[in-house]
Amino acid sequence: MIIDISPAKKQQIYWTATILIAIIITLLSTIYSLSHGIYEVFPFFYILPIICVVYFYPNRGVLFSLGISTVYILLVYFYSGFGPNAVAISTAWFVVFITIGVVTSSFAMGLREEERKYRGIFENSQAGIFTFDLDSQKITEINRKCAQMLRYESEELTGADLSCIIANAENRDRFVRQIREGRETGDIELLFTTRDKTIRQFLVSASVILENVVICSAIDITSRKMAEQVIERARDDLERRVNERTRELLHANEELTAEIEERKRFEAAIHLANKKLNVLTSLTNHDILNQITAVVMYLALIREAETDPAVIEYLGKIEEVTQMIQKQIQFTRDFQDIGETRPRWHNIGATITGEIVGIDLKDVALDLCVDDLEIFADAGLPKVFANLIKNALIHGELVTVIRFFYNETENDLVLSCEDNGVGIPEGAKERIFQREYSRNTEYGLFLIVEILGITGLSIKETGTQGSGARFDIHVPKGSYRFAPKTERPAS
Repeated sequence: MIIDISPAKKQQIYWTATILIAIIITLLSTIYSLSHGIYEVFPFFYILPIICVVYFYPNRGVLFSLGISTVYILLVYFYSGFGPNAVAISTAWFVVFITIGVVTSSFAMGLREEERKYRGIFENSQAGIFTFDLDSQKITEINRKCAQMLRYESEELTGADLSCIIANAENRDRFVRQIREGRETGDIELLFTTRDKTIRQFLVSASVILENVVICSAIDITSRKMAEQVIERARDDLERRVNERTRELLHANEELTAEIEERKRFEAAIHLANKKLNVLTSLTNHDILNQITAVVMYLALIREAETDPAVIEYLGKIEEVTQMIQKQIQFTRDFQDIGETRPRWHNIGATITGEIVGIDLKDVALDLCVDDLEIFADAGLPKVFANLIKNALIHGELVTVIRFFYNETENDLVLSCEDNGVGIPEGAKERIFQREYSRNTEYGLFLIVEILGITGLSIKETGTQGSGARFDIHVPKGSYRFAPKTERPAS
């Protein structure tokens, strides 16, 4: 039957046998020396078992020193017959033995405590730790964590060659050379080989703790390196995509720039054509109005010379038709100016005040509660307010006050023009803005719709017949703002 004894147990048996042999030799030499009258040499033998016990059993060193010293002094007293000289020498050695036991035991216990701390750190560290001999390159110790990372048991690698875990000879030689040259190394990335021949990447720090013993701390960074590679590939892929997208956007921008330039040229051509057309229309309207003025003058001369009632009646109808033609020509001239210039911000109070200068209000009061309101609209916006005021004066009949005010809602702002006249019949509220309906009223309300519509504004009649007319202009958010009341920007 074969008994398997662990290395630690073997070491304990060895030291116990050594201590027992030392004690026996010491006691036998004492008895032999004393029995032959020798008192000077043999006490030195007691130092050996004391040191051995203190080294291997430091917590028992003091008691052992006391015990063996007592045996020593008793043997001296027994063989010397309590001679004064022997008693003095043996007492001195007794004190020396006790002192040696106490001092060495205390020192050994301190060393053992330091060793326990080191062993605790070594075994419980979350980093892999191993030591190896710098000359033989044999692994002397390796903690459980490091062995686990390499798929080994600690006992399997203890005493093994360094090449078992650092298979690449070039990397291994460079690593050892750096230690020899610098006695310690910072963080070095090394490739370790596991038990299943898998290559893992470790970050290793090493330093020489004894003459030829090197302690190494190793951290497995394989996962981190793989993550870094994944991130690097993702960054490269993202950079590639960004570059591709940038090229696409630059190409699209170039195409858009070219399209904008082409559109600008097209708009410039349209603007020039519209300008020429407006000039032609203006000249034509001017010529037609001149001709109509001549027709009206000749009609007046004919009516003065003619006495036939039937002819006079026909002349009156011709005059009415001529006046209608004049209104249509005037409407054409006003309509062609709509949208001709860019929209801009209008201060409503200043705009209305400027428009009423050329309007005879008679006895009608004008109430303005819009001093701080500004609206972004076509340059023809002043005509809107002029036509609203004229409409109230002409069709309101009983109007005594015209009031402008506004209310801001959740979705927009409503600018209202309200009078206290006869109002508008319910069935005519929608039709009054149509061109056909406005034919006999100088197209004022139809023009208002067209001017407001250029910048997204709209208008509705919401008054009550008999109480007065009310026109609500709806202004969307972003198309109105409020100026400080101290400012009065020009329209």
